[in-house]
Amino acid sequence: MSKQRVLILSHDPGDIVSKVKRSAAADVHLAIHSDWDTGAAVLAKENFSVIVARKFSKRQSAEEFVRDILRLAPKTPLILILPKKGGPSVLGGMRGGASEILFEENLDGELIPTLEKYLFMGYGLLRKMSLDDLFDFCFPVITTTDMDLLSLTVIEMFKESLGASFGILFREQEGRGSGYTIMASTGFADDSLAGIFLLRFGADLVGSSGPIPAVMPAEKVAKLLPDDEAILGENRTFFTIRFDLSPGSRMFAVLSMRGIPGVDVLESPFLNFFYRQARFSLLNAERGIQTQNLIYIDDLTKLYNSRYLNVVIDRELKRSERYRNFFSILFMDVDFFKRVNDSHGHLVGSRMLVEVGEVLRTCVRETDTVVRYGGDEFVVVLVETNAQEALNVAERMRKMIEGKMFGADFGLSLRLTISIGIAAFPEHASTKQNLLNMADQAMYRGKDTTRNVVYLANPQNVP
Repeated sequence: MSKQRVLILSHDPGDIVSKVKRSAAADVHLAIHSDWDTGAAVLAKENFSVIVARKFSKRQSAEEFVRDILRLAPKTPLILILPKKGGPSVLGGMRGGASEILFEENLDGELIPTLEKYLFMGYGLLRKMSLDDLFDFCFPVITTTDMDLLSLTVIEMFKESLGASFGILFREQEGRGSGYTIMASTGFADDSLAGIFLLRFGADLVGSSGPIPAVMPAEKVAKLLPDDEAILGENRTFFTIRFDLSPGSRMFAVLSMRGIPGVDVLESPFLNFFYRQARFSLLNAERGIQTQNLIYIDDLTKLYNSRYLNVVIDRELKRSERYRNFFSILFMDVDFFKRVNDSHGHLVGSRMLVEVGEVLRTCVRETDTVVRYGGDEFVVVLVETNAQEALNVAERMRKMIEGKMFGADFGLSLRLTISIGIAAFPEHASTKQNLLNMADQAMYRGKDTTRNVVYLANPQNVP
């Protein structure tokens, strides 16, 4: 989990530091500077979550001091500490743009709750922002069209804005089985924990998420187990929001927090504006993918073509290596298909291939990929599916093809069978070419024996 960073600017920072280190907010990185010049130099080069500051000079007004800080860090919450209540310093600090004003006499009771509010409860969102500030903040989102980069940008900006410890953007997998596809994650000590987190809490979080921001205690999502400590640490609050994209397509953002954002945070114009910009950008990126995919569509079957197979395998290799997931490749061939063309003609043969493709598509989820590889060969990529699960899917495909009557459009009742070979990442191979070769070899074992059969690649042949 990444730490929050707090800059302390004070000629006598000792009491502030001791209070922070004794508090529940101790899990932060402190940068401490007792003179303005060195503090300003650091502030000009580094980013901080919160600034806690006392004036260095009695001759300088509170308003001037605050403005000098915010010129260097205009988007960072500033907690200004003043010696006493009342007087022009309070008004000056407010005019200068301080997020909070505390007084020396109340530091013991107010410093830590105020600091935690900005570190862990998203109150940095409530700073006053001009239209230019909003545009600048959203610029990385509205100018990104690559879905992978956009997904990471969106979840990282939510994490930064809310002061969350970690976050994950994901989709549900529809169709066969259940599960999730991770679009991006941030803040996890190990990327593989993102998948474990979804397995543990995903179903309940999906059911609780909507297009309006919501927060809930982790204990209300699911009864916490001892092993959950490794994932959650001190975080006990989930922030959730759903992105409704094209019909039937949606994504979920979940962030884990130590604090509980208030209604004023969840309903803030800033959060609402950023959510809308992120949603429109994700929708446009998805449409861009759909448009681009047209060049990857097989004219006959309307499945993906062999060019797209390289794209999808490369993508799943990167995703599986990062999140320590797995996926499987099914390589299949229609048995004795030449007899169909020879006996009934190529028009009937083409229709048979279309029908085979339709059957295969009913056996997989939306997140899986069915490819017409060429001729009467098909390839299926099953995401987050191990070898045994892939074997079950392949067997279901084989039985459905075997049990279907083909050619009704031509007044025929033809029987077909298929032979299928399976290779799984990383069990059987760890590169694209080796995966395809091993699945192909497993398929040809079936073609050379009984046909109408499913074979797994031989693990002993792993490169």
